Amino acid sequence: MEKNNKLDFGGQHIYVGMDVHKKSWSVSIHTEQFEHKTFTQPPEVEKLTYYLERTFPGATYHTVYEAGFSGFWLHDKLRAKGIDCMVVNPADVPTKDKERAGKRDRVDCRKLARGLRNGEINGIYVPPVKVERSHLGAHPSEHGEKTNTV
Repeated sequence: MEKNNKLDFGGQHIYVGMDVHKKSWSVSIHTEQFEHKTFTQPPEVEKLTYYLERTFPGATYHTVYEAGFSGFWLHDKLRAKGIDCMVVNPADVPTKDKERAGKRDRVDCRKLARGLRNGEINGIYVPPVKVERSHLGAHPSEHGEKTNTV
């Protein structure tokens, strides 16, 4: 009889709330039943996806972050890696009174992950890359893209 110790989260959903900043991300990961972990990491998609794939192999990943300074590049990168990503209006995220008093990154990412898991938040429209970059004020130079200056 062969023993199989390989983890398989096939059919399970993992919910990831992110509070995104230029120098770091606060990340909260929830399973369907509980909060797994909340941590801070460098602002690198590869590090996040590596952690998810190593810790929850075979799962379906759902991520969410608040619209803000960073535009939609993170959404685009996660989607390119096959990870579902929602961008939300910060004002539309359900918040408890206790959470209002202590606005911190760890609280925000937990709130986002919980809201995503419970189906309490809706995403905003994310325009296609070509439209977004030219009209909505995304700053290509922040993401290593060349800009033309006159």
